[in-house]
Amino acid sequence: MEQLSETEKTENPYKATPGENIELAEDAHQLRDQLNKMFSGFEKQFRAERPILWWATLLSPIILSVTVLGLLWVAQGPGYALKCVNHALLTFFVLGRFVLLAGMEGEAAEQVAKIAMRPSELFVLVTYLDFIVALFVTFHMGVLFRIPRIGPKLAMLVWDGKFFMDSQPWIKRVAFLGLIGFVIFPTSTTGSIGGSIFGRLLGLSRWATVGGVLIGSLLGNSIMYAFAKQINKYLEDNWTLRIVGLLIIIVACLLLEWRYRTVKNKYMQDQKSSDNAEA
Repeated sequence: MEQLSETEKTENPYKATPGENIELAEDAHQLRDQLNKMFSGFEKQFRAERPILWWATLLSPIILSVTVLGLLWVAQGPGYALKCVNHALLTFFVLGRFVLLAGMEGEAAEQVAKIAMRPSELFVLVTYLDFIVALFVTFHMGVLFRIPRIGPKLAMLVWDGKFFMDSQPWIKRVAFLGLIGFVIFPTSTTGSIGGSIFGRLLGLSRWATVGGVLIGSLLGNSIMYAFAKQINKYLEDNWTLRIVGLLIIIVACLLLEWRYRTVKNKYMQDQKSSDNAEA
């Protein structure tokens, strides 16, 4: 999967990432305003040049999700459809792909059938969420920057993606594989949203970015699915070990996140010291 050449970006500006080499503001709100200003014209140009694609990628995630939910409502009943919505919200706002580890099979699943889902069902759900989020964010990132609470948080994901790219320059040479690895890696910065942003910062086309996020999602979710199967195999009826294991996973994720933030802050300080020395 190739990156875009400078000629392609000039001839097809809707594919290019605006401001790839700019100095990004460190304050979340300033960064949001900075990116919003860049992407507003970029979004208008994309809409003018590719109106069908613009509308299709904007509306298809919503229409498809409503259709799927309606089919589940008819085929499995309102209880199952509501359970899917609840797990989708839990996945999106709290656990990410770690929700797969909460999947249950066998007698344990039968006992809590009204609230639990099987690992295979969660695998499909999380992969679907990653795909539609990547499709929307990759093609309509500029819209999200204008949302009051979401904009600043999304802007900081841009900063994190740029930090990761600058601190690991080798990743530019294997951009598509780097994007896949970025999506697999389990931190709050990565995932479908962070991966969509990261792919654009690497200079990948929109479709290459969506494809990379989808492949990374499939691989990352497969790892979690394998762990979930082992948990159900050996700890099916042992709720104490299930809870302890979940707590260990949460602590491990927090430590991983803390380590990432520590490395990023040190990198920022080193960059400032280097800039001051040059000045």
